[in-house]
Amino acid sequence: MDYIRLFNEYRIPFDLSYLKSGWVNIQCVYCNDASMHLGFSVNDDFCNCFRCGGHNLRMTLIKLLNVPANILDQILEPFQTKSKILSRLNEKEKLNKNKIELPDFPLSKAEKNYLLDRHFNPDDLIKKYRIQGGGYVGDWKNRIIIPIYLGGKLVSWVSRTIIKDREPRYKNLENHLSVIDPKKIFFNLDNCRNDYVIVAEGPFDVMRFGDNSVCGFGTTLTRAQLMYLSNRFKKIYFMFDNERIAQKKAREHAMLTQGYGIDSFIIDFSDYGYKDIGEMPPFKVKQLKRELGF
Repeated sequence: MDYIRLFNEYRIPFDLSYLKSGWVNIQCVYCNDASMHLGFSVNDDFCNCFRCGGHNLRMTLIKLLNVPANILDQILEPFQTKSKILSRLNEKEKLNKNKIELPDFPLSKAEKNYLLDRHFNPDDLIKKYRIQGGGYVGDWKNRIIIPIYLGGKLVSWVSRTIIKDREPRYKNLENHLSVIDPKKIFFNLDNCRNDYVIVAEGPFDVMRFGDNSVCGFGTTLTRAQLMYLSNRFKKIYFMFDNERIAQKKAREHAMLTQGYGIDSFIIDFSDYGYKDIGEMPPFKVKQLKRELGF
């Protein structure tokens, strides 16, 4: 959204001091503070007041522009950026399959040893998450296949290589071969039954933490994914790796979900001395859960 043109046309005073950080700021329409604390992200569709917190973008623009809700999209259309318009034109994708089946290979000895080396019990993961081997030939060889279920239905899968330093470490089933694009959903949603959720980076983080945790296969989550989480859960805890870029992404996602009116938090486990949850031994994870009150 080109907020600069929008605010210019509607004669709304704005501040460009934070433009390099991706924000256009105005006076908040909620807390009525005299300073320019209400920021609109130029990179994504959300807004956040640095005094009173996140707010629903549509409701904020309706209030700010003083227009009826049913004509807001029509008013905003001329201010959509070119990349946004092009993305809409490219939304059509190849048709996905209605049903898929796993390759059905048992875990090899090497794959089981890989899990044991990471302090996982292969039998437990087979039973709970229905993981399997990738076979000895083909696209999935030397990979552990981790199925993705939604409502009990297999919709896609992701695989993890067991070969050290081999790239890519993770490989997804292609979108057009899946029922649902794995980049649009989360792993382990069927095992989330509380009103809160832990959002981790990868499936091994999730399998270490257990129920009520999900991952979107990396630190980059789409707006649709974050909106889904915000609609389903009351509290969201982002538990990304202890790396600067990952923590920056976690803060961005937390701010966006706060903009949807959700309580969002960032969990820092750096004091435990591990890079990510997947590296932590089970007893350490139990200790972390106790401290978090889960």
